[in-house]
Amino acid sequence: MEQEYALLEGIKKLVISGRYRIRMHAIRHMIEEGFNEANIIEAITGSGKVIENYPDDYRCLISGSFHFTETTTSPLHVVCDYSISDLVDIVTAYIPQKPGWSSPTKRGKMP
Repeated sequence: MEQEYALLEGIKKLVISGRYRIRMHAIRHMIEEGFNEANIIEAITGSGKVIENYPDDYRCLISGSFHFTETTTSPLHVVCDYSISDLVDIVTAYIPQKPGWSSPTKRGKMP
């Protein structure tokens, strides 16, 4: 748990300082699902948490949320690659949905 917290804090610092790149797969989901770069940044730097870490691949899955309006939020998953020490690659981002996710933090059953 402490390791995931430290990982997320490092990713947040890099993202806040603009040391990130958004990859094509994330851009495709942005277009298809109707969210934008600011929403991704909000999900990472807000109250998100690392729900899966793949240290052998230097990647993690962050579950966060972003505001559609002042009172309406949506969950957002962001996969980050942290293999470069001073840069974060945002590999993909998507709104978790059934059947792959039964809740924003719990995997569902795939058909």
